[in-house]
Amino acid sequence: MSASDPTPRGVAAKLILVLHELAAHREPTGVTHLSRRTRLPKTTVHRLLADLEAAGVVHRAGRRYALAQAPAWQDPAPVRESRLRKVLKPYLLELYERSGHVVSLATANGDTARFLDLLYPHRFTEAILRTAASVPLHCTATGKALLAFDPDAAERYLREADLTPLTRNGIATRDDLDQAIVEVRLRGVALDREEHLLGFWGVAAPVTGRRGTALAAVGLAGPVRSFQPAEHVAHLRSVARAASAAVRGLD
Repeated sequence: MSASDPTPRGVAAKLILVLHELAAHREPTGVTHLSRRTRLPKTTVHRLLADLEAAGVVHRAGRRYALAQAPAWQDPAPVRESRLRKVLKPYLLELYERSGHVVSLATANGDTARFLDLLYPHRFTEAILRTAASVPLHCTATGKALLAFDPDAAERYLREADLTPLTRNGIATRDDLDQAIVEVRLRGVALDREEHLLGFWGVAAPVTGRRGTALAAVGLAGPVRSFQPAEHVAHLRSVARAASAAVRGLD
């Protein structure tokens, strides 16, 4: 390595650089960011991360990586998600019984919103089966609620995420997503205007922990012809506040 070229040559030095950068981040970070910070090619960073993941030193969340806090079989994320689902189930049932529409509970998993629970009428089964268990955060109301109330995650997502929309109505630029996040923070709820699935609208509110950061999001959705998000916003906000109080001990 010459004085004019600060990039390390040895594998060990490169591993140390990547590990040092991962240690500097509380949340998972992506290959692009790591490549920029370490001045290593993306292909090199990706290969090193794959080796570290195989060794159990790092874990992957979607397309992001973080230092492993425990062996894979002791990963606290599934335990935390199971507890969230159990604690929040009564609130989901209340929303469903009152609205009769699709009710969802989602958490952030890397760049996606992962649905931990779904309640829906039988008539919506076909539509539900056409959707994925995980959806890009910018393509759904729950995902936008999660981003809006986690500033660090929003900053990373705006900088690094692939903003390919799922439908013709979806957000496709960073400026549009930035504006949408600002609006969600002001309103306290996020909207899905046929961005996840054509023919369906949605609205979601964050379930926040003690520091005000979103631990999950609760959403309502229904067909455009019969579901009016504005009619459910007040009740959704009320349920989300009660749910937030119930999960304060989980973060």
